[in-house]
Amino acid sequence: MQRFGFDFGTTNSSLAWARADGQITLCPIDLPALNPQVLRSLLYFSIEQRGFVVGHRAISEYLAEDMQGRMMQSIKTFLADDSFEQTWVYDRYFTLEDLIAVVFRHVRAAIATMTSDDVALVIGRPAVFTDRRDKEETAQNRLRRAAQLANFFDIEFQYEPIAAGLSYEASLTQPETALIADFGGGTSDFTVMRLGTCRTLLPAASQRRAEPPKGHGPNLRRPQARREDILATGGVQVAGDSFSARIMEEKLTPYFGAGTTYRSIQGQDLTFPSQLLAKLARWHHVAFLRGRETRELLRRLRSTCSDPHAVAALEALVEGNYAFYLFQAIEQAKSELSAAEEAVLRFHRDVIDIEEPITRREFEQMIAPDLERIWQCMDTVLRKAHLGSEDIDAVFLTGGTAQMPIIRRLFAAEFGADKLKSQDYLTSVAVGLGLTALRQPVQL
Repeated sequence: MQRFGFDFGTTNSSLAWARADGQITLCPIDLPALNPQVLRSLLYFSIEQRGFVVGHRAISEYLAEDMQGRMMQSIKTFLADDSFEQTWVYDRYFTLEDLIAVVFRHVRAAIATMTSDDVALVIGRPAVFTDRRDKEETAQNRLRRAAQLANFFDIEFQYEPIAAGLSYEASLTQPETALIADFGGGTSDFTVMRLGTCRTLLPAASQRRAEPPKGHGPNLRRPQARREDILATGGVQVAGDSFSARIMEEKLTPYFGAGTTYRSIQGQDLTFPSQLLAKLARWHHVAFLRGRETRELLRRLRSTCSDPHAVAALEALVEGNYAFYLFQAIEQAKSELSAAEEAVLRFHRDVIDIEEPITRREFEQMIAPDLERIWQCMDTVLRKAHLGSEDIDAVFLTGGTAQMPIIRRLFAAEFGADKLKSQDYLTSVAVGLGLTALRQPVQL
């Protein structure tokens, strides 16, 4: 039996192999990508292939087919959404589990190139899938079902922030009480853990090129669960995607009709339909505007709108299937703001002509309500652990969004800059899931 840990992320995914000798190996799961150990959690339904491709290949074929197929991202965010049960992609019907299973099948194929043994899989999950507790079991069961569709049957789950804590723990030389903060694309998760309390039971973690094992290693003795070391955990559905949505809502929607008026059939001047603008906040929701009724509405709006060019730009965004690339431009601007005080968001396709400057200060003001929700969640987790900031020895920051300067400033101000720790932002959770696979995980 070979054991793996899989971090299925909203934006990026990664896989770790828990080797029989106690080594943790990050596996290549997207060979064409610049970093083959990180798979973009993208699905593209290729018209030519009549099926889905993932990761870097999804982007390549999306471009090669002139963006005419169906691109999907952030599908993990729908796990707790009962309203998303099924979708039609051209003439084929898919459940949410079918879509997520595409990613798991890709991972299964990657594992098959490394080992022919039976596989046990530890899957990461956020501390909370949703603010509604009654949907937590539903979300995890849907994730389990997706894995089973890809022929993974020996499955366990581990909280992602706990996995990140285990990854950090492998580098310690003395016990610590740590706050683990995992900032992804869909959720921000926190765990307070005692680390380094059972060093003799921890395998030595390393990261090396994945190669097939030379024979079967000995069976590993699994130590007792670490439940007593986990003082509190929690999360909130606010993270990188939420920040991107703020830029779209506050800086870019005027290019697509926000602030304009149109003339109703009764001759009244009305504000631009808010339900159309709401779909722009998440790029993967823009596809829902491609229905016949919405297209007809846009045609009517263009003839009476106070800014017909803005409506034409929205039509071009929808018809040209450009939303993915518009949000790529938003992500690029966010990345530039991590290193500079100002960036210019540029996007030029068809009649869409965007040159929008944005300062770091402006961006941080936009996301202030989101940061407040994140901070409240973190504070709640600390209180559940009956600890104050002075009781925390280290704050381990992980996840792509953790690289933002405002995130680091907030934690440095509260805990002290010397307490902030980090490793590889995109793969530390997978390493921790691999460590979980070596021993008895905390039962969820």
